[in-house]
Amino acid sequence: MFSLKKVKEQGLSLKLTSTLMLVVSIIIMLVLLVTTFLPLRSFIKLEKTTDTYIAMEDAASELMSASDYLTDEVQCYTVIGTRIHMENYFNEAQVVMRRNHAIERMEAAIPDSPALISLKEAMGESVSLMDREYYAMRLVLEAQGDTDIPEALQDVVLSEEDLALSPEEQIAKARSMTHDSVYYTQKDHIRLSLAECISKLAEETHGDQTRTEQEARNGLISMACLILVQSFAIFSMLWLTTRLGIKPVLSAVDHIKNDQSLPIIGSSEFRYLAGTYNVMYAAYKKSITNLNFKASHDELTGVYNRSGYELIKENLDMSSTALMIVDADRFKDINDTYGHEVGDQVLKRIANTLKKSFRSDDYVCRIGGDEFVVFMVHIENDPRELIERKVMDINSELGNADGDIPPITLSAGVSFDPTGADPAELFRRADTSLYYVKENGRNGFCFYTDELADIKRSSAE
Repeated sequence: MFSLKKVKEQGLSLKLTSTLMLVVSIIIMLVLLVTTFLPLRSFIKLEKTTDTYIAMEDAASELMSASDYLTDEVQCYTVIGTRIHMENYFNEAQVVMRRNHAIERMEAAIPDSPALISLKEAMGESVSLMDREYYAMRLVLEAQGDTDIPEALQDVVLSEEDLALSPEEQIAKARSMTHDSVYYTQKDHIRLSLAECISKLAEETHGDQTRTEQEARNGLISMACLILVQSFAIFSMLWLTTRLGIKPVLSAVDHIKNDQSLPIIGSSEFRYLAGTYNVMYAAYKKSITNLNFKASHDELTGVYNRSGYELIKENLDMSSTALMIVDADRFKDINDTYGHEVGDQVLKRIANTLKKSFRSDDYVCRIGGDEFVVFMVHIENDPRELIERKVMDINSELGNADGDIPPITLSAGVSFDPTGADPAELFRRADTSLYYVKENGRNGFCFYTDELADIKRSSAE
């Protein structure tokens, strides 16, 4: 008869314990996999429903934003009389057409939704309001004697009464038409229709969410019960296995949880394992110290500094790493023209653009002034096409001013040796490539070849 006393006296086969654990775990795991699918499907459905709501809410907001933009431009035109505002108005209404796109997006996503009806009502109100805006703009054109009438306004016929007004009176009436209570009442109708649209969207989404949440809840309850059963079975087996001789392992787990090195105890195999772990643990602690953020990162840009660069290059497999040196073109001119504070902002923008343009596994370093190095790791094929495209995209982005930050371009030299050249040699080659770019117009990219070294030597001579 099976009893704990007998197990204690004679022991229990580890093989039998392992087999039992494996069989029970496989059975429960299979059931869990089937059970997991149900709440997973519900969560996917819930996520899709939520995403649809957000997208449709954005579409409704976009329609209101476009309507407000048209209002701003027509009001500016009637008050200031500058033609650019009228042109902006028609560019939005006839070219950009955000309102129309918002309707199209909702029609594609939820064609049968009551919310779509409310959105179309808001669109109708907005279009109706445009008749008043067209008439106001036509009055301004008449008052200014402007004969260059946009096509959309050519069919607008002013009343005899309005034609008889003086230019000042025509301007005043145009302003009144876009600022009076009638105009803002129509605007309020648009907002009310949009509010009703969003309310209906929320109501539909809430109903879908409630149903999917209930499905997910039922599935999770089933999963929790199965997990409890599995946990009990595993706990029982582990208790028996522990009693048979894995206390050194549990002791090791406690030390690992407490972030401590392992005691050299137990069997020779475990002693070897613990000794190996302790060596790795010591190396890990040393690496953590060396990679202290302030010590290894540039304070201005947040990328790795020279110290970080030195540490990174000594710990990479250079046979699968491309090294790129990046230099800002005519950076001194920016400092001289705009001052060092703007120059610092340019360096930050360069660093952020480089980080954004490369993978999270790659390393971006600022090794001095306006000079950066990028390590592109885990490269298997010839990377020059990819790198060339990245450099072009980076220069395209940086070539446009960002607020008060002036535009700038970069020159880049790249070296890659799958045979595994040392970091210093890769740096020398990349620097040679960079030299070639700088000597040939800047704002570009060059991949190292032996011919470049000859060209640089000839230039130096």
